[in-house]
Amino acid sequence: MSTEIRLQHQPQSQADSLRDLIMAWARDQDTGEPRYIFELDADRRGNKSRCICPSCLEPLTAVNAAKAEYIRRPHFRHPPGTEKHSCSIVAARIALLKEIQAEGWIQLPQSRRKATATGLSGQTYEAWVAAPAEKIRIANVNFQDHARALLTLDDGRQLEVLLTGSASLSTSDEICACLTINMEDPEVASLSPEEIRKRLTLMPDWLCWQSHWQDSVLDAEAQRLLDLQMIEAMEVPPSDLDLSNVPAELRRETVLHYLAKQILRDAGEIRVPSIHHEVTRRSATGTMFTRTWNKPESTLTLTNIELECRLGKIVPDVVCVAQDEFGNFLPRLCIEITVTNTIGDERRTRLQQEGDATLEVDLSRTGGRLNLEEFKDMLVREITFKNWIWHPEAAAALTELDKQVLADIQKEQVESKKAQNWRDEVLAMDSRDIGRRYLVAVTAYLQEQDRLDNSASGTSRDELESKQSAMYRMADMLEIHGYFGGKGVTKRQAARMLARFLSLKHDRGIGYRVKTGFEVLNAVWQSKDGNRQDIPMYLAAARLWKIHLSEKQAETVQTWRHEVKDSIAAGEAMYLRQPTNDRLLALLFPDLAGALAATTKHALQKLFLSNPQPRTREDGYMTGPDLERWLRDHPDHASGWEHLRH
Repeated sequence: MSTEIRLQHQPQSQADSLRDLIMAWARDQDTGEPRYIFELDADRRGNKSRCICPSCLEPLTAVNAAKAEYIRRPHFRHPPGTEKHSCSIVAARIALLKEIQAEGWIQLPQSRRKATATGLSGQTYEAWVAAPAEKIRIANVNFQDHARALLTLDDGRQLEVLLTGSASLSTSDEICACLTINMEDPEVASLSPEEIRKRLTLMPDWLCWQSHWQDSVLDAEAQRLLDLQMIEAMEVPPSDLDLSNVPAELRRETVLHYLAKQILRDAGEIRVPSIHHEVTRRSATGTMFTRTWNKPESTLTLTNIELECRLGKIVPDVVCVAQDEFGNFLPRLCIEITVTNTIGDERRTRLQQEGDATLEVDLSRTGGRLNLEEFKDMLVREITFKNWIWHPEAAAALTELDKQVLADIQKEQVESKKAQNWRDEVLAMDSRDIGRRYLVAVTAYLQEQDRLDNSASGTSRDELESKQSAMYRMADMLEIHGYFGGKGVTKRQAARMLARFLSLKHDRGIGYRVKTGFEVLNAVWQSKDGNRQDIPMYLAAARLWKIHLSEKQAETVQTWRHEVKDSIAAGEAMYLRQPTNDRLLALLFPDLAGALAATTKHALQKLFLSNPQPRTREDGYMTGPDLERWLRDHPDHASGWEHLRH
């Protein structure tokens, strides 16, 4: 295998600079070898140099050759009138070549080759390969003419050196490596051998390959890498896909569509998104009714896979049998793969009419540039660009949801009508009668609770809940008459308040784990500071209903009364209450009405505070003259008020 080295000069910007060059090298007329000016002796001085120009082959004059002293340094000179535009540069190449031969080796640079191509998307791709740099010994230099030399290396390779400086490559039929030695400064022709040798060592970038004996191998490898790169980037059609009749602007889309089908067929599985249905309707009363249904995302195992299989009027991209990890089975699943040809309403309708589960894989929503492996993983695993066109189970669920919501609305209408009829019936009833029934129901519930707390036989949680429901039912009837709501106690809170009054009225614990009315009153007295405003009302009730007190207990109660009186007289608000529950209590305990009226905030302030606050519309029922007038008309209730006066 022959090797070609081309030594190339980078020309000066000024053409006249060649005239100032000193030619220190020439060709020996007898041997053809390069000859350095300082190698000539006195016999070859002047026109006896027997040296010729390696470029124009004209005889040269050896100026100042073999002189020990001179004004201008020794050099070769052309005869007068000779055209010598490139002779100095060629001489410089000769000098460089001789130094390479004298050195005995050459440092060959790395050789790089690349292959380029444009993909279907218009993106340009390139692949590079390289033969490594190497240091080679030179076995022989054979000058064949004035412009070429053949260098034989230790390993048997030959480098043919071109001295023409031309950019053209060798026309030889043999495979050769062509090396360019860039001469950035033609004045190298005037350098000494030592300086040239130093330049070779320090400036190896002079060498760059024009051709290389491994070019064909490198080109083939670069093309192979380029093909792999473009296949990975999905920029070339598969070998079995004919795009000859496909417009250029649709070829990329066609390749993606084709590859997606092949990937799903080979993978045998696909991750599919969840399905969520929600149906909401507003009833005539303004109530919103909502029903929902969900099918979680899952991975489907695909079997019996067919591509481009006709089903009636449609030809889905993929038709298969599918089963998810929960055991749900789809006898036929159609998968439609779209890139820019999105599924319109007409096509969607045709797919739905077939009645098979149909999944759309919309590649236009994938975004970004993907390689083949990423495309495979995304197509199988991700769900963000997939959606169900039709799913028989989901369609049936949606129909069922609609039925359920309509049933909910109808049920509300029936219940609303029943409630209205019941409300009318309750309004026609006497509230006092409802109050008596409610108090009986509360008593029954509290006593059942006591029995359950005491683990008495024959009592169960179901019985307690039954009595509680009866109590709330009566409370609902009272609410219709306006006895609940507003700022007073709730229906749930009322039971605890009434447990105190019932215990005091019957002088025994009802809803309390105590035996006597005094013990209940004592429990009330132990209330925290923020809950003591109702104590005067309970003290008045205890006096009205005359709970049994021992002498010591009577003294204790009297002490409590004095404490209440002193606190109110001092202007404190701890024992002052608003009559928010008095209407309900007066209905349930008519004999308690006087005590309730006498223990409101303004009644007590009127009684014990020297400068009571003025009455407001939000305060109690009767204070001042109104209270006095009422007490005169109801003397049997006066004790509830008098007990605190005295």
